[in-house]
Amino acid sequence: MAIEPIDGFLCPASALSAYVSGLLHAGGASTESSEAVARAVVDASSRGVDTHGVRLVPWYIQMLEGGRINKTPYVTFSKKASAVGHVDADNGFGHLASFRAIEEGIALAKTSGVAAVTVGRSTHHGASGVYALAAARAGFAAISMTHADAAVVPFGGTKPFYGTNPISFAVPAPGEEPMLLDMATSSIPYNRIFLRRATGTPLPPEVAMTADGVMTTDPFQATAVLPVGGAGFGYKGAGLAAMVDLLCSAFSGMGHGFTIPPLAGTATKYDKPIPIGHFFLILNPAIFQALAAFDERVGAFLNDLRAQPAQPGQKVMAPGDVEKAEAERRARNGIPIDRTTWAQLKDAASRYGRDVPEARETSGTAEAKA
Repeated sequence: MAIEPIDGFLCPASALSAYVSGLLHAGGASTESSEAVARAVVDASSRGVDTHGVRLVPWYIQMLEGGRINKTPYVTFSKKASAVGHVDADNGFGHLASFRAIEEGIALAKTSGVAAVTVGRSTHHGASGVYALAAARAGFAAISMTHADAAVVPFGGTKPFYGTNPISFAVPAPGEEPMLLDMATSSIPYNRIFLRRATGTPLPPEVAMTADGVMTTDPFQATAVLPVGGAGFGYKGAGLAAMVDLLCSAFSGMGHGFTIPPLAGTATKYDKPIPIGHFFLILNPAIFQALAAFDERVGAFLNDLRAQPAQPGQKVMAPGDVEKAEAERRARNGIPIDRTTWAQLKDAASRYGRDVPEARETSGTAEAKA
């Protein structure tokens, strides 16, 4: 994963978490909901996943104020079988329901070895990898995925059909943070379009299309993205997107992505719930192998992978290594927030009578005292 340089402000994670939680709570969200969202978006931003981090908070506030999100949901869990469960999000924040799904899945997998948990009547839940990582930090491997409204053209197509439909896989790793694969099945996350608009930088070639089905690098002209694999090999990403869509819709009782109204846009009123689904698979390593043997194998795998010969100027890394390094850097320096998002957060804080945390100015490559 490439870390985007961000021109804006640096804020410590702890202060940012309290700030986000306080804003959402001031906007009417329950304490439990506010804390779940803050936990998810700050975790994502702390690892450099800025497209699905704190920059989403102004959008979440819009949905809260518009009435799309249930501010005080009654989230429930129903056990369907010995290793299967379902979480009803009650149209509340997807973050709260997703953390609940991981907790319930872990409880099931402790004895069953594996658990599948669906979430229905949910909303956007941010970075899918946050939830797989939460399970792995507790000693369990996990696969996490979500579908969304149509934003990705099918292979060979010109109009959106799939959501970006991310899939994540996390596994505990001895002596370090879990290994984490967190990827959209689209060529880029759709939120990268909005991030590039905010940062004023063009998109890579052959990852996005205009409304007329023409390739573009202009984030202001882009209205859809291609499946992972791009123009030539997008059938791979489209196939994965289909798998994610069905697991998150048919298994959870939700409609598939093409039938979901737009989650965002200039004409969106944010006044009605747009229920989406998530799917989680949790595995208990201790049921499959003795934990010592499992840890040894995972450690050996990571050591062997990182020791592979690299191309000139390159370094062979395991999934998530870039994010781990970025997390260490941001733990020292603070989390960068782009100027557009920071202004929106300050505006919300002013409206809600909240204090803005101290922050330092940054150009993305250099930092200065604000």
